[in-house]
Amino acid sequence: MADRTRVSDLDFVYISFKEPNKEQNWADLKNKVPWAKRVDGVVGFDNAHKAAADISETDFFISVDGDNIIDERFLLETLDWSMTDRNAVHRWRARNNVNGLVYGNGGLVGWPKETCLSMRTHENAETEENQIDFCWGVPHENLHNCYSDTVINGSPEQCFVAGYREGVKMSTEKGIPLKANKFNTMWPGNLQTLSTWCTIGADIDLGKYAMLGARMGCYHTIIEPDNDINMVRDLDHMIDYFYGTINDIDEQLLLYGNSLRQQLDMPIAEMDEHESRFYRFVRPPHINKGVQDREH
Repeated sequence: MADRTRVSDLDFVYISFKEPNKEQNWADLKNKVPWAKRVDGVVGFDNAHKAAADISETDFFISVDGDNIIDERFLLETLDWSMTDRNAVHRWRARNNVNGLVYGNGGLVGWPKETCLSMRTHENAETEENQIDFCWGVPHENLHNCYSDTVINGSPEQCFVAGYREGVKMSTEKGIPLKANKFNTMWPGNLQTLSTWCTIGADIDLGKYAMLGARMGCYHTIIEPDNDINMVRDLDHMIDYFYGTINDIDEQLLLYGNSLRQQLDMPIAEMDEHESRFYRFVRPPHINKGVQDREH
């Protein structure tokens, strides 16, 4: 691989499963990246990414999630391999359409093909830290710039599952659930992200389902761990869990919100649509830097 690589020379692989907006987003990606390839319906996060690596013809490729809409400006960038580790996973930020958060969740990911093929995560994990995400057991370059939007409100269940998965992930320390009496040791950035998932979204269509999902994910990870947190890697199971659990969205939001405030002293609020819109309005805008500038 050359010392510099144009992003437009890389393979893009679209990884979709059962996202309600996946065909619309695929059409958008093909319009922007006509050479994009697709992996659809592969069960398991690890399996799906290995399938993406298998069809990539470049040693480093970009994966695009089924709920992701890319910013075409990313295609104008050039990667300089003297700045980051070319053998590490490169994760750029995305902007969440429900709560406005800008961080690595749902963003574009650059994969060294061999790293992707050799990792063992999610359903194929051999260590606890790799059970629910790639980020702790696979070398990562977490990058500052935002090059896409993650659109998670195509259906109530999609919104809920997205929130629940982040509620679980943010309530762990490298995949190991935090204890209630250690909640105040959570990294401040994670606490801010988790609290935002739990609070913001009432002004967005179906956004309350993401808020409830995050609250329930946190609650069932830290306070009452009656569910196996590894179920978040099984999307079919999560959808079944949604239909068997959710009934009165407003009542359940208040119930779980009160539990998190009382038992964890968690800084979350009950914001109506006007307050939620105001929060989004005053939130400082994200400003991109260099394509390989790190988050911190």
